[in-house]
Amino acid sequence: MHGTPTALPRRRRRARPGSASGQTAWGRLSAFALSAALAVGAGCSRQPEETATGIRLRLWHTFNPAETEALNQALREWQGPTVESSMAPFGLGLRLLRNTLKEAKECPDLVRVDATWVPVLVHEQRLLPVPAAGAGAHEFLPETEVLARVGDTRYGLPQALDGLAILYREDVFAGMDWPPETMDELVTTARGLTRDGTYGLGLRVDGYWFVPFLRAWGPGLLVEQEPGAAVRLGVEDPAATVVLERFAALFGADGITPPPSPPDEVNSDEIRRFRAKSLVAVVNGPWAVAELTGGDTTGIGVAPLPEAPRGGHVWAVPACARHPEQGWALAAFLTEPARQAEWADRLGVIPTTRAGLERAGGFVRRFYQALTKARPLPRHPITPELFDDLSPAVAAVVNGDAAPTEALAGVGRAWRRLFGQRELEVAAPAPAAPPPDEGPPP
Repeated sequence: MHGTPTALPRRRRRARPGSASGQTAWGRLSAFALSAALAVGAGCSRQPEETATGIRLRLWHTFNPAETEALNQALREWQGPTVESSMAPFGLGLRLLRNTLKEAKECPDLVRVDATWVPVLVHEQRLLPVPAAGAGAHEFLPETEVLARVGDTRYGLPQALDGLAILYREDVFAGMDWPPETMDELVTTARGLTRDGTYGLGLRVDGYWFVPFLRAWGPGLLVEQEPGAAVRLGVEDPAATVVLERFAALFGADGITPPPSPPDEVNSDEIRRFRAKSLVAVVNGPWAVAELTGGDTTGIGVAPLPEAPRGGHVWAVPACARHPEQGWALAAFLTEPARQAEWADRLGVIPTTRAGLERAGGFVRRFYQALTKARPLPRHPITPELFDDLSPAVAAVVNGDAAPTEALAGVGRAWRRLFGQRELEVAAPAPAAPPPDEGPPP
């Protein structure tokens, strides 16, 4: 077992499911621009040809540069067929991949996808189930197994676990009733620590960061009334308006988190404040640890965030793959426990195998423990696209550019159009609560 490291390398910030970064640009892409993005952004041109020495596998991913370097190193150790890898930007990844798999002309043999993309691609019949021979490749952690399943069927091997948790300075919270069990407890504790230019909690103006509050104080994103039934839209529930109003009030002089920074300064401002200790706790994921701490996690704790979303990434084999058997073999190779432990120490990636986690450092294991209390986003084909409208609406309310009622009404209309375009069933809004009985008129 590895010792407990206190140093982590710096990693570039990745866009998360709730981030509009890269997604709004999609609306400006024409068909020609999409083709160019596929060829240039994904770094590929035509299907790898078979050679006299054997087959060539094609791997598609959305890794950041540091992760890509680690992947390339792993591929140099791979004893199977030659692998040609291509990278796509995360923000456009799902749409680019859907287009590639629909055309099936330059089909990858293995893809690394966000866990929320799996139900989308299964709904469109683009992924193969894990074969019986590959089902027992490794002992995966139960919190990661669900990320690769739709119903009772596995469609991939979990590659990484992530989600939101609370990173905090242990000396500040020593002796307190901590960690919080509820969102109200978290807000109360953070409010008590907010004074004289110091804030008790760092939050992002983003739909993904809004999810825990919508779950804790309201109905959640999508409300499943019973298994298999059409879902209701949580933003159409009257309680969601109150939640968004309360969430917006957490920012600024009268709140517990700093006022919103300009979009291009959000990351740098959060890092600066946390390192300077003017922000004593921050809600973020494992992808942010290295930058927030400067690589030194000494004195930094990780606590579960009430009602936090949990996600991750999955290795999957497309239905159009030319070499599915070799694709699954490569997926098993890339999820070997020793490699996962190495990536945990090198990149802060949370392992998905039990043996990989046992061999990882102490801080990574503590982050995993915090994520065991989190819950996945709805396993619904529409989930990845919900944030395209939710995140701008949250930002408009927090910045004072829109009222919660009008902002969420717009989100509800956009989501219903999206359900219609995808030919997915959605339930009618919940009936409004009847007015209180004021007795007979005088």
